[in-house]
Amino acid sequence: MHGMIGKQRRMSRIVDPMTGRGFGVALDHGLHLGNCPGVEHPEETLDQIVQAGVNAVILSIGTAVQYGERIVRRDGPALILRLDHTTMWREGDLAYADGHTRLIASVEDAVALGADAVITYLFVGHNDPELEDRAFENCAKVNAAARQAGMVHIIETMGARGARCPDTADPDLIAAHTRIGMELGADILKTDWPGSSEALRPIAGSLPIPVMLAGGPNGGSDRGTLEFVAQIIAGGGAGVLFGRSIIQAKNPMAVMRATRVIIHDGASVDEAMAIAGIVTGTGYGTNGA
Repeated sequence: MHGMIGKQRRMSRIVDPMTGRGFGVALDHGLHLGNCPGVEHPEETLDQIVQAGVNAVILSIGTAVQYGERIVRRDGPALILRLDHTTMWREGDLAYADGHTRLIASVEDAVALGADAVITYLFVGHNDPELEDRAFENCAKVNAAARQAGMVHIIETMGARGARCPDTADPDLIAAHTRIGMELGADILKTDWPGSSEALRPIAGSLPIPVMLAGGPNGGSDRGTLEFVAQIIAGGGAGVLFGRSIIQAKNPMAVMRATRVIIHDGASVDEAMAIAGIVTGTGYGTNGA
């Protein structure tokens, strides 16, 4: 019973129990990609996340240890600790033919850091089936420990890039791996965009847990990012766990404020832009971490 109460309290910091919606920012890209745009100065981004009223932030253990006090001392967002590292997003000379994912932190680490949730990848459709098997083992191990600790477990389910499924945005594929993630015990799912609100609606509607969407690379348009958020909400998504589409925005603070009012207040894109003071062109979001 105590574990259930603990998980409910942690869950309420990530997804509002009254609306069933939440807004998180992913700031774990340095763990997977090294020094990429938007993560050079995590302390500045974390300060903006706090000021913008974001519900949660995904951090690696190193960033949490080095900069976590910036969200603690200001009553900032819930901490979601990334427990695994993947080579899935690498390009160029450091890329591999198949993505490899390993656990590099534990639920015990998350408890010690005061985290509200942990997050792990579940890539499906690898060229090498042993890699998918390992992903299942990782998620099952983490989920068992999270249940014991009353910790929220977010599973990020996606089709493996460059592998058996050529279209990782295929709604049937997303419906399959999100269902698998729920069956593994996830409390929240983070997943790919299936291309439209109409395609997302049956996927989100068939699952008893919140489905939040990844944002992918920044498309160069703040308005495009906000239009993407609005379509996610229209399709029944519980919210977003966006990374580069926000931290690489022209005005990250304004985009975060506008995203928050779309998700939590039901504002239109135009209303949200006016509230946040955004003046920009059109565009659209894409898939990915």
